[in-house]
Amino acid sequence: MYNFITGQFTGELCDLDHDYFNNPIRRDIIAKVNHYFKVLNVRKTHVAKTKGDVAGSGIKPAPQKGRGKARIGNKRAPHRVHGGTAHGPKLRDLTEKIPGKLRLKALKIMLSAKLYEGKLVLVDSEKLDFHKTKLLNEIAKPYQTDRLMFLTPFETDENFAKASGNLANIAFKNP
Repeated sequence: MYNFITGQFTGELCDLDHDYFNNPIRRDIIAKVNHYFKVLNVRKTHVAKTKGDVAGSGIKPAPQKGRGKARIGNKRAPHRVHGGTAHGPKLRDLTEKIPGKLRLKALKIMLSAKLYEGKLVLVDSEKLDFHKTKLLNEIAKPYQTDRLMFLTPFETDENFAKASGNLANIAFKNP
């Protein structure tokens, strides 16, 4: 455990739940969940006109027999000039479904991997004296990381919640 304000090791140890922090690395599950979040709410909006959407009448362009030329069917057919597109783009929703248990399993695997790599820092409390983002930024500097994620309880300190409200756009830089 580390002191949140000073960033110093307190010497205190904590027991972590083995259900969350003792999972073998499964790259296939992590890849599936990563792809799930990558295509979540992605929609393809390019649309091409088919032969039913192109302007033109339904009249037969030439008689079927008697001209000595090939039969002509629809003037809006894809192989004709000003015809529709045969296999053009359509409206698509790329969102995939994935079981919630698989997403939870991936989270457990990633937490286990961070703990194994030594990139997981546990702090004693997230309490702050003031609700200033600048103060929170200064406190986070000793952790020397460019990405920082806080997992807080449901009853978060009010000053911490206000100070971290703008942190989504701020990257902590190494000192």
